[in-house]
Amino acid sequence: MINTRRSLGKDSSFLLSTLSSQGKIIFTRLEAEKILKKSPATTRRLLNRLKEKKWLLKLAAGKYLIIPLSAGVEAEFTEDWFVIGKHLLEPTSYYFSHYSALSLHQMTTQPLMTVYITTLKRHKPSEILGATYRFIYTKPENLWGVEEVWAKPTEKVRVSDLERTIIDCLNNPKLCGGISELAKGLWSKRNEIDFSKLLYYIKRFGSKAVAKRLGFLLDLFELGDQDLLDKLQKMVGSSFVLLDPSLPAKGRYTSHWRLKINLNPKELKEIVKT
Repeated sequence: MINTRRSLGKDSSFLLSTLSSQGKIIFTRLEAEKILKKSPATTRRLLNRLKEKKWLLKLAAGKYLIIPLSAGVEAEFTEDWFVIGKHLLEPTSYYFSHYSALSLHQMTTQPLMTVYITTLKRHKPSEILGATYRFIYTKPENLWGVEEVWAKPTEKVRVSDLERTIIDCLNNPKLCGGISELAKGLWSKRNEIDFSKLLYYIKRFGSKAVAKRLGFLLDLFELGDQDLLDKLQKMVGSSFVLLDPSLPAKGRYTSHWRLKINLNPKELKEIVKT
């Protein structure tokens, strides 16, 4: 059933129509006060009524989301999920990471149903407009390799840059759909990757497991140069880890990259090039 604004009062209808004309889906109580030219108390009461009637969703103190007119538009609301995530956290530092970063960098074609956000504060998962928001806690010193991109024509959001996205996904493959999903994204962006920056990031991140997985994938897909592969190989250490820790621990070992290869390399090459 399609909802309309005919049942709304004059002030409520004026507020939602004005915000819509400004292209806003998220607004603050202070913005509502300015539009309505009403007192704080009157504005709060109006917003509470709209929230009770499910026209608005309260994201945080004094911050609201306009729920789409049609109950069936969640599937068309994907581009705004990132904007919602941004407003859930600001002014706290954050960046969209893992599978969400793959999506923002156009490195995946699979549907996005979970939004991953790395941030400095711990939050419980939230569900808003069909999306599950999962928050990954990090320390301030790990908040690097971040850039701003347009999530929609009117809103920019913070996301890990291409090289940091690769690092994060290699570190925790289960948050990006597994190594095969990352491999597809890696191959699709092979001509845009700054391999010098990627090597610098590997050293800064300081994970031998990440160096092993990256070295294996670059070797498999013949990306980068021999000097890069040699430098990565020197970082692998002596212990073995799984190529994809989100999959069962079966498969052969490769001593060169100190990995247990629990994915078929031939199938992996076929996946990325189809």
